[in-house]
Amino acid sequence: MRFAHRTLRAIGGAAMVGALVLGTASAASADATRNAQWQNKAFDIDAVHKVATGKGVTVAVLDAGVDGEHPDLTGSVLAGKRCSDGQPANREVDDDHGTGMASLIAGHGHGAGNSQGMLGMAPDAKILPVDIYKTDGGTIGEARPVACTVGEAIRYAVDQGADVINMSLSNDYAGAATKDAIAYAIAHDVVLVQASGNDGVENNSGIGSTPGIAQVGGSTQDGSRWDDDNGGSNYSKQLMFTAPGKDMTVATSNGDFDDADGNSHKGDYLTTDGTSMSSAVASGTFALLKQKYPDYTPGQLVNRVIKSTYIAKGVDKSKLPDSYVGYGDLSPLKALTANIPKGGANGPWDLSSLPKASGDTAGASASPATGNASDSSGDDSSNMLLYVGIGIAALVVIVVVVVIIIVSRNKNNRGGPGAPGTMPPPAYHQGGYPSQPQQPGPYGQQQPPQWGPPRQ
Repeated sequence: MRFAHRTLRAIGGAAMVGALVLGTASAASADATRNAQWQNKAFDIDAVHKVATGKGVTVAVLDAGVDGEHPDLTGSVLAGKRCSDGQPANREVDDDHGTGMASLIAGHGHGAGNSQGMLGMAPDAKILPVDIYKTDGGTIGEARPVACTVGEAIRYAVDQGADVINMSLSNDYAGAATKDAIAYAIAHDVVLVQASGNDGVENNSGIGSTPGIAQVGGSTQDGSRWDDDNGGSNYSKQLMFTAPGKDMTVATSNGDFDDADGNSHKGDYLTTDGTSMSSAVASGTFALLKQKYPDYTPGQLVNRVIKSTYIAKGVDKSKLPDSYVGYGDLSPLKALTANIPKGGANGPWDLSSLPKASGDTAGASASPATGNASDSSGDDSSNMLLYVGIGIAALVVIVVVVVIIIVSRNKNNRGGPGAPGTMPPPAYHQGGYPSQPQQPGPYGQQQPPQWGPPRQ
């Protein structure tokens, strides 16, 4: 997908926004790129990176593919998968969107001391690209089908070891399979981040409205909600917080992009608006939090973010969260360092409406209602009652058999010990209880989902 003024795609009967809106798209040189990243100055990124850099953390990007050869991303992009044909998704040259998101998350720069180019929120994190589309490129507004569902892509990313999943897209429908995949991710302590959309309207449906998703809106340089003539951050009751989305510099995959009028330009970077970038910045921040707080659940990490936000001027703190800014604007350094209680496993969510996670041992024993994959006390109690019941039934059967044998012996052994018809005592099965049911194979060893047809 080329960056352009407004990108809206109808996918599979549902609207999916590549959540990207361009105000003014312009090329930038590598020397000017670092300076153009205003969010890094606002965040005091040098201080942030003294605390955490995302080392050891993997962020999945559910999007178009990623150009792993971009100088700001070399060595940071795993092979991933194109859903359309199962090939690696780290060699993208026709779509820019995934590369742009990856650069905001894990760009490490290049040149002397890596002082040029994109510096992402988590420069030591790894990117796992998952290309969900059937085709590359395409004109603005063109209907473009996906080769795998969001739910399938989430499960694949979890099975490949993702710690954070970035979804710079919007899907207006979240069915049972998608909700099951969300529960599966939460059971594996994977943070799910999603862009709210760029139409400046209220949207209380779709994947972002599902508990367990950290839905992110867009903000401007003063920390207020992004809303202007070129678009605006969608708002909803489920919005968690906002993050920078206005005048954002990103990398492009092969050095060209389309402006608002559809004209092609050359350049390795561009400046653009949209909640796609907000989601990516938030995902990079969660990668930092994952590194520093590896034992926290997704809900507990989100709790740190919403308890450390910047509240813009004019926002009534007593009425948060609200539909426009959620709990406020992202403040990474404070989220990493503030004295914030760990809180409950669910954080701000009520996860009781999610299905029980399924798919492997961890998912089968996890309880989405608690958000704690290790809390299986309810299942253990049920199993114990089952086994006790089976044991009692087996004991009754054994007693009946013994009685029958004794009666038979008395009937056939009237001539005294050693007479014909004497039977040895029965042999009992050692243990008395049935063996434990065999569990599915360990997480990560199952076969990945079957993806869509090959590219045409």
